[in-house]
Amino acid sequence: MKRNSLVKIMTLILAFGLAGTFYLFINTPSSIIISQPFSIAKGESIASISSRLKQENFIYSDLIFRFYLKMINKAQDIKAGYYFLPARASIKNIVQMITNNHVLTDGNFLIKEGDTLKDVQFNLEQKNILNPAQNLQDLKLNDFALDYPVLFQTAPLNNSLEGYLYPDSYHFPQGLSPSEIIEAFLANFEAKLNDTQLLKINNNHSFYENLIMASLLEKEVQTETDKQMVADILWRRVKINMPLQADATLCYAQNQSFNACRLTDKSFKIDSQYNTYLYKGLPPSPICNPGLESIKAALNPLANQSWYYLTDRKTGKTIYSKTYEEHIVARDKYLK
Repeated sequence: MKRNSLVKIMTLILAFGLAGTFYLFINTPSSIIISQPFSIAKGESIASISSRLKQENFIYSDLIFRFYLKMINKAQDIKAGYYFLPARASIKNIVQMITNNHVLTDGNFLIKEGDTLKDVQFNLEQKNILNPAQNLQDLKLNDFALDYPVLFQTAPLNNSLEGYLYPDSYHFPQGLSPSEIIEAFLANFEAKLNDTQLLKINNNHSFYENLIMASLLEKEVQTETDKQMVADILWRRVKINMPLQADATLCYAQNQSFNACRLTDKSFKIDSQYNTYLYKGLPPSPICNPGLESIKAALNPLANQSWYYLTDRKTGKTIYSKTYEEHIVARDKYLK
């Protein structure tokens, strides 16, 4: 009996010791002394995430990280996105950050495909990540040109950052400056472009021109195939110096946003370089922040014989026409 009691006591002590050690490990702060970025790709495995966290010194043990995730049944809740992991964060802190609901957690922020710079500014203010006195629109490409020479090649450096705020989930600590927030957007954008090799595709247009085209596609049509077909139409119009006549540019010309945009006869007469009914060629900058699908479509247009397109107001389907006469018939049929 005494021997059995001793074994039980020793087992209990060992269990408490292991539990204490485990508790210590998951709550031990990392050696990182300033906030650092960390990106999680969609569909990335837990093994890959934990391995990179350890390699970058965010955690002391990838094994304990994985075990803790399974223990609290959070392994399936990891959210892809671009994180700013705080200094001295523990395994417990990091797991909480990367598995919490993005919408409800303070510091989490989403840029949707097609959001404009003005939209992003407003949404950052609503999340209390920026205050109204911190205006992203005051920053120009030139402020970041030394760090992103390839990303900004051929772009007018006095232009705003419209088009470069990559749509994704972001996770910010409190107190970041506008420049630090923009750095997060740009670093994520460059990483995604490098991962997909999109910067290396040559379609006889500069990357900035392709980014402008992608922003038009993001707002003009919805499906991947339609974006590719409309890209071919618009690039051909650019080539023969034919007005693009893209309605989305009028919304941007009116308010640099698409929220509650209403086009009237007056809209088509706005004297703005973004009015692609009055001015030929591409507008002077992107009109929104496009996603990868739209960028790929701009770079890889789908050849077709149409010169005109419109959207059926009832179904949302894109209707194509080869001639102006066919287009007029389609307008009477689908836009009334």
